[in-house]
Amino acid sequence: MKRRIRMFLAVTAAATVIGGAATRSPASPVDRIGEKLKDATLRDLHGKEANLLAFHGGKALVIAYTGLGCPISRRYAPRLMSLYEEFHPKGVAFVAINANPQDPLKAIGRAMKELGITFPVLQDKNQDLTRQLDARTTTEVFVVDADKVVRYRGMIDDQYAVGEKRKKPRNHYLKKALRDVLRGKAPHTARTAAPGCVIARTPTDEKKETKGKVTYARHISRIMQKRCITCHRAGQVGPFPLTDYSHVAGWSAMIQYVVEDGRMPPWNADDPFDGRFVNERNLSKKEKAMLLAWIAGGMPRGDPKMEPKPRKWPKQWRIGKPDKIYRMKESFLVPKDGTVEYQYFEIPTDFKEDKWIVAMEAHPGAAEVVHHILAFIIPKDQKVNSGRIGLEDGYLCATVPGDTPSIFPPGCAKRLPAGAKIVLQMHYTTNGKAARDRSAIGLRFARDPIEREVFTRGIYNLSFEIPAGDSAYEVRSEWKTDTDIEIFAFMPHMHTRGKSFKYLLFEADAAPDAEPTTILSVSRYDFNWQESYILKKPLIIKAGSRFECIAVFDNSEENFENPDPKSPVRWGEQTWEEMMIGYVDWAPAVKADEQTAMAGS
Repeated sequence: MKRRIRMFLAVTAAATVIGGAATRSPASPVDRIGEKLKDATLRDLHGKEANLLAFHGGKALVIAYTGLGCPISRRYAPRLMSLYEEFHPKGVAFVAINANPQDPLKAIGRAMKELGITFPVLQDKNQDLTRQLDARTTTEVFVVDADKVVRYRGMIDDQYAVGEKRKKPRNHYLKKALRDVLRGKAPHTARTAAPGCVIARTPTDEKKETKGKVTYARHISRIMQKRCITCHRAGQVGPFPLTDYSHVAGWSAMIQYVVEDGRMPPWNADDPFDGRFVNERNLSKKEKAMLLAWIAGGMPRGDPKMEPKPRKWPKQWRIGKPDKIYRMKESFLVPKDGTVEYQYFEIPTDFKEDKWIVAMEAHPGAAEVVHHILAFIIPKDQKVNSGRIGLEDGYLCATVPGDTPSIFPPGCAKRLPAGAKIVLQMHYTTNGKAARDRSAIGLRFARDPIEREVFTRGIYNLSFEIPAGDSAYEVRSEWKTDTDIEIFAFMPHMHTRGKSFKYLLFEADAAPDAEPTTILSVSRYDFNWQESYILKKPLIIKAGSRFECIAVFDNSEENFENPDPKSPVRWGEQTWEEMMIGYVDWAPAVKADEQTAMAGS
């Protein structure tokens, strides 16, 4: 699926802007453009009734939908405040509307204060206004002119989308619409699609549940515990909790979208590789069908007594108590909005002898803004070249929220040389609120003798140049083993133009014309969710075998996150540049006579 299409929510299926005129697909919401807005009774943050049109500023009114837990809504909060400060003195009123059935008033008030929103915030508890406008997402905005006529609906601008973002917006739709309306003109672009979290509709009658075989208590609560709550709970990277019925039902529309689109749970290995990896997070076909059937059936709760007991989660370290914890020297301030390029932090170690690491885990200090951490080991006298760090040696581990920490098989470990430095590569994502992060890495050391050292090899290509505008440019790299090895894990790495990645194996004893074996393919690479693929059973590779990695890049306008589709792209450490690396965790294979000896012992 092309990324330009992915930026628009399938549920909204909204208008495509062509030459300034909006055309609507059959499944899109009703435009409301040119219709007169009827007054609606809402409630303010004190729980008192409030009439919407009482907030009209005279010249124009901006109705901005928002919702707790929606990362795109949070990111747009500073942008809305900036527009409010620009246009409020000109007679434009702003009002934020929360229509999420699961969001309590007090929590809405706290969140709006935290995000710095100073214009009025109202709750559409019964969704009367939401139905009138046919509002669909938590970032959708409406512009109402002096005659109370809807003149624009859609996105604020085109910087953020579901799971994607640009460095800066290319089109400032709301700002342009307001300028046109203040001049007494119809906006040049009256209708755009607003990316964001889908607003779940509340029932229109008094019936709270519909009959259905699938219930939250018996079925859905267990799926949430198994697949979702690892991230979607307090203090974790999931932007909203899914720990109880009210939250799951309230987010049902968004859950339906991301499950049908294959975005959540985040797992990018192609279907033929299901069941091969320890840290696999995707829903089974049965779980997916059950979840969608529950939503279609009206989301019945069932008997609460049948719900499982809350799952106990590790308070911090999933590898157990570390033998040593290293933290960033100082905290890093993540701004409330914008794009933060990769940051690198050096942490000196204090061991005078080599240590053997059997388990490791990088732990974010501010989980809400830390998307992933890559850790590397650099010898004490070596300078850090971030553009080539960890390509052939020195890669330690990767931590993606919700992923499995690195724990090696018995007798296997990574070497931490005496006096080495640990370098953390940090990928931060802004969420509307400034935060300070001081991440750490925990290490557990070997208690028993180590039989095999674990290495990480980057199968890379440094010399590519991706042509401007090319939507499917292929780059290849290869590595030939000179000894028998065991493979434990893979991790493909590209930047924002990455489209797909594949690992091929040409076995040493295969016929010259034999087809290679595909050992991992990721047809939908996601820069925003880079993960390791940890094998359940190590893969034995014979000496003389050759790995080939094939990466495909999209440097075209169709790639929503493409920083500059008009320029060619080469290797570089920052996100507007590109990388092509296929990481492989491996150790020397156990020889047949060694296996016999170990079995006898």
